[in-house]
Amino acid sequence: MLTRRRTLCSMLAAVTLGSTGLLASCTSPEASAAPVCGAPGVSADRIEIGVLSPDTGPAAENFDTVRGGIDARLGEVNAAGGVNGRRVVYQWRDDKGSPAGNAIAARDLVEQQEVFGIVELSVAASGSANYLLSNEIPVTGLASEPVWSTMRNMFAFTYVTGIAVDTQGQFVRSQGGTRAVILQTALSTGISDTADKYERSMNAIGVSVVDTVNFTPGFDDPAALAARIVAARADTVIGLIPPENLIAVLAVLRQAGHAPQVVLSTNGYDKKLLERFGPQAAGMTVPLVHRPLELGGPATKTYLDAMSRYAPQVTHPENDTSVLAYISTDIFLEGLRLAGECPTRPDFITKLRAVNSYDAGGLISPISFRTNAGRSTTCYSFVQVNATGSGYLIVEPNLCGNELSP
Repeated sequence: MLTRRRTLCSMLAAVTLGSTGLLASCTSPEASAAPVCGAPGVSADRIEIGVLSPDTGPAAENFDTVRGGIDARLGEVNAAGGVNGRRVVYQWRDDKGSPAGNAIAARDLVEQQEVFGIVELSVAASGSANYLLSNEIPVTGLASEPVWSTMRNMFAFTYVTGIAVDTQGQFVRSQGGTRAVILQTALSTGISDTADKYERSMNAIGVSVVDTVNFTPGFDDPAALAARIVAARADTVIGLIPPENLIAVLAVLRQAGHAPQVVLSTNGYDKKLLERFGPQAAGMTVPLVHRPLELGGPATKTYLDAMSRYAPQVTHPENDTSVLAYISTDIFLEGLRLAGECPTRPDFITKLRAVNSYDAGGLISPISFRTNAGRSTTCYSFVQVNATGSGYLIVEPNLCGNELSP
């Protein structure tokens, strides 16, 4: 509509130079806005992007604060005038955490909503990955599957690969762990792969994995699990299960006088969790791929201020999911900025892929989108729930290890 209006104005101006009324209508604020561009989702005053994340299904609970992180980062940039003069807004779709749901939702965003690109925080990105690549759709987000490592249009700051690292093993050994039991969710290929990599990480440093136990929340008994840990004479418990279930097992062990030397949980960085369990969660350690908020500084302040102002629905912004969503959105904004005043999808992908140093405003250690794509994450921060269960202590601010040979 705006393109037609400008064409008409040009024609009228050429033949009616003396008509002040016509000239006035051709120099309206709308006509002097940002340039008209042809890419889907890009208009004179805004850029529409899509968001894919599970709101229903088994994975939904782990992603309940995703939109808070996105709202916070977009709120910031829009308050500052947007990207190259355009506000950035989003259409959100529930992918149900399944590949089929992900594929359907992605097609809807691209073909029906005509978004420019997608911010994706999901465990099922593989469902739409090939489709999005074939249509050159820019994607940023949480790389929870190996497919992110192989797609040039998909950008993340940490990747899941088939290669194990020894960083977790280094940490456990430094805390006095020697014999570990791994607790994993049953019937999950992704979790089984993670358990295998944790076992290799422990073995590489000399920590023995003496048992790997399947646990189904709501079905298996934490007391039975605790008895098996005691029988294995384990001093380390590695939880690939929901943190609330790990805390229940930990409580039984402590009551029986068998408190582990090390309790490592793959997730559980969430002040809301501490508010719920308090001292029961004490001693649980979580590895982070971003800078712990407890370190403070300008990056933490900027994030917390944005969450308070633009995502007040998240009562505890100190949580992993919101931070990851905030960073994933920031990556997308960086791609838009680099793509220029008339962004195109190919320009976004090419120019962001060329970036050699990106740190999300200080929330992560600098990475290269040029060389880091698909490489295993070898550096982690480790935070531990304090004795009162009221907060996290920084045990290791930045522990780096090595990739292990396949």
